[in-house]
Amino acid sequence: MSVKYGELCSILILENFGNVAQKIHDELQWGPLTFKLILSAVGLPAGLVKRALCILIQYGFVTFEPGNNPDIAEYKLLQEKIVLLLRYPKYLTLIKYKRGEPSMLLVEEVLRHGSITATKAILQTWKRIQQGAIATYTDGISGLKEFFHQLIINQYLICCPSPNTESGANEECRVPHLLINENDLFSPPDINLQKLMELERGNSTDDPGDGGILWRCNFDRFHQDLRDEIMVEAVRRRFDNEAAALMEIILQLMYERTDAWASSSNPVPFTSIRENLEKKKWPQLSQFLDQYLKVLEEDSSNFIRRSGEGTTSSVFVNLTVAFHNITSAAIENVVEHRFGCKAARIFRLVKQKRYIDQEQLQKLAMIPDKEAKQLTYRLLQESFLHVHELKKPVSSGPNKSFYLLHIDFKQVAQVVLNMCYKGVYNTLIRAKHEKVNNFRLIEKFEKLNTIAKNMREQGDDENLIKQLLNEWMTPPEKGLLESVEAMVEKLRMAELYVDDTIFLIHLFTYYDAAHLRDKP
Repeated sequence: MSVKYGELCSILILENFGNVAQKIHDELQWGPLTFKLILSAVGLPAGLVKRALCILIQYGFVTFEPGNNPDIAEYKLLQEKIVLLLRYPKYLTLIKYKRGEPSMLLVEEVLRHGSITATKAILQTWKRIQQGAIATYTDGISGLKEFFHQLIINQYLICCPSPNTESGANEECRVPHLLINENDLFSPPDINLQKLMELERGNSTDDPGDGGILWRCNFDRFHQDLRDEIMVEAVRRRFDNEAAALMEIILQLMYERTDAWASSSNPVPFTSIRENLEKKKWPQLSQFLDQYLKVLEEDSSNFIRRSGEGTTSSVFVNLTVAFHNITSAAIENVVEHRFGCKAARIFRLVKQKRYIDQEQLQKLAMIPDKEAKQLTYRLLQESFLHVHELKKPVSSGPNKSFYLLHIDFKQVAQVVLNMCYKGVYNTLIRAKHEKVNNFRLIEKFEKLNTIAKNMREQGDDENLIKQLLNEWMTPPEKGLLESVEAMVEKLRMAELYVDDTIFLIHLFTYYDAAHLRDKP
């Protein structure tokens, strides 16, 4: 991975877990280390380092296994999990849309703790609901328990492995060996509702039945839904809402016959698609189903392909081709924003022709020769274009070879990915700079909010509270605070938008590798 990738992970750890965890990250990013080596490198008290290391393990950012000495654990960093911190708001938005606010609050508790028991997550969520986190909720703790179970059944939550406690399992090795039965990964815990309610009232301390069973978010499941959203939204933008609804239904039916992360789907029968449309009451789409499928199949995006004709036909989803085309379009937009529309025209021409020489490119691009050469060399310098040298079979004189321009999409995708990492890192640094420079003003505002909240709880008049706040905060301070808040919010939104591109390129990389593995 690039240097910027490591710097991004480091600042994410600093923002969310503090200075000690960041120092552990900075040491582990170079390779697995034992606790003694971490301790000597970090130079902090053992208690602080142990606590920070336990927290990183709890969140899944660090794992451990026996090293060269089987009695001593070596700790390994998982940076790909750290980058997902950027995506947590998207997970919450997704689960709120699909499963409702109670499910969103439960997932938020799981994300906040990294891994947590069902009992603790339910009780913490119930406490927040009582404090007004949801405007209207009438299902009580039993409803939250059912929401938690549904999240497990739908595989949004997954059970964490636990130490092997069988007799003699850990006698030979002092390093715990974490195991879990595959059948238990998505099996809801058997929680005694009566004991859970007594625990909430403080009348009992008995275990409701899930002690020691920890749950964490199954990020693959969230990524599956986010991936489907990208495909559906791409179809909506290219065609209309009916075509997007059809794409969504095809993806749902695909899961009944194909592994979720396969590079290409198994056939989905035409009759199954029509039956599903009739159940979901899409009469117009059902009536013109054959035409919609034909349009999707013949489109250059190649999201689907068909075999057979009429009602006996089947539909295949081309996930590898689809994400290659979507990523290609995203990279073209990056080129246009970074280098201008003329450079984007050159990039598209090279992509269309696959291999093209400089003279032919200048003629087809209809750009003045000097400007075309400058833009081409700039794209070459930034690694968006590449040169392929061909030797002439029989040559005399200095020109023994000629050069063709082409695009290596794997390399270009990595270039854009590194640009995205650098962009997110810069937004985080800038947001931190704004907060540090205006620390006293932000602290004053938070204190005033706390005072106002206490006054409201005591029943003081709202007009009096507003008057006092106006007296304590001068107009210039208010203006500066609003400016800082707007800047930080803009930077946070930029992070989310850039992360969309990061996620898209990760999908392209995954499917490209999967396609190569699937080749005979």
